[in-house]
Amino acid sequence: MNVPDAVVIGYGQLGPLLTERLLADGRSVRVVTRSGSGPAQADRVAADLLDPTATARAIGDAPLVLLCAHAPYSAKVWADRLPRMEASVTSHAATTGAVVVTAESLYAWDGTTGPISTDVPFQPRSRKGQVRQHLMEERSRSGARVVSVVSGDFYGPGVLTSHAGDRLLEPILTGKPARPVGDVDAPHAFTFTPDLTRAMLRAADLPGEGHELVMAPNAGSVSMRELATITAAAADRPVPQLKPYSIPMLRMVGLFSSMVREITDVAHQFTRPFEVETAASEVRLGMSATPWAQAAAETVAWWRSR
Repeated sequence: MNVPDAVVIGYGQLGPLLTERLLADGRSVRVVTRSGSGPAQADRVAADLLDPTATARAIGDAPLVLLCAHAPYSAKVWADRLPRMEASVTSHAATTGAVVVTAESLYAWDGTTGPISTDVPFQPRSRKGQVRQHLMEERSRSGARVVSVVSGDFYGPGVLTSHAGDRLLEPILTGKPARPVGDVDAPHAFTFTPDLTRAMLRAADLPGEGHELVMAPNAGSVSMRELATITAAAADRPVPQLKPYSIPMLRMVGLFSSMVREITDVAHQFTRPFEVETAASEVRLGMSATPWAQAAAETVAWWRSR
């Protein structure tokens, strides 16, 4: 196989945005998924990250790996699969010298005692948070150059199963009530996914060794009510009625739903302010966040074009 400029692993919510941006810049791209899916303009390869040999063969000597693959939304599955999946990538990168850039969540931090930044120590409050902390510690021990770009909850084109994805956009566009989680007036860290992917590509060029954390740009924390208002204005639709699930209600429903139990495990992020401090990382990356009104316009346009 030819050596591409970059390998994008995973083609869910971030992979398409990264691939599109790389191709628009005239760079050759290889997309690696379990099924071999991806755009026709890219080199498409099927590989399972749980197979280190297949993963190494798929990446080859590419100088940049953008790791976007994930596992089903279960703390147990995360703990079982994600460390092995990442090890397949980082162990190979450690031998070839490739830079690995991956998106990281806020789960490994408490976040309820003040804004999260790269200077705040890990303090997970959930099973998923413990997995995320372990993954970042393993990246530090891998011997590879790995940059973790930390983001809040996703918002933007291509975002579906998210607090600010279909649970917000579909009610706005259909005129139905929205059912968020927790306190709808608590400021929260949301990240516009095109900003996250731009940050990941800039992070690939940062000088340094070993594992580094940077925060994705953020245009300022907004509550779910504020984000619903901004998005509704962009769609020229009424602001939806917000009928939030309380934490006791989630716990009750969780007795019968494994998915709701997983949401309840991280529900502390939605019961009080949960914010980020990104100024230092924005300086390091040389970029700033897209204003929320523009982000909403782009997001609504994508939903309407589906």
